[in-house]
Amino acid sequence: MNNASKNHTTSKIVARLAVRLFLILLFVSVAPFLVDSGASDRLEHTYLYVVNKWALIFPALLFLSFLGLLILTLKHKYSKVDLNWMLALNTALLIIYVVLLYVRVYPLLFK
Repeated sequence: MNNASKNHTTSKIVARLAVRLFLILLFVSVAPFLVDSGASDRLEHTYLYVVNKWALIFPALLFLSFLGLLILTLKHKYSKVDLNWMLALNTALLIIYVVLLYVRVYPLLFK
């Protein structure tokens, strides 16, 4: 019984920490566009060419699954251990994807 409550507490903390870290990272990545008005002008002249259009489905599925898991987890108020761990894993993958995307786009916009 004690082990189950410890796992529940750990999953709750990890899920909340992952979601907060993702939201902070998202705000930090959008902040240059809010602060610097010239950044949005440079974005107009930056073009993205995707060779394989199907490659855009997986980031969209990752983000939609994040929203679905976040809604379910908030609905149950972080009481389901499995949902907490799935949300934490999904958020960690989403954080990695956003960091990789930002590292690729940042030099194009702010050189």
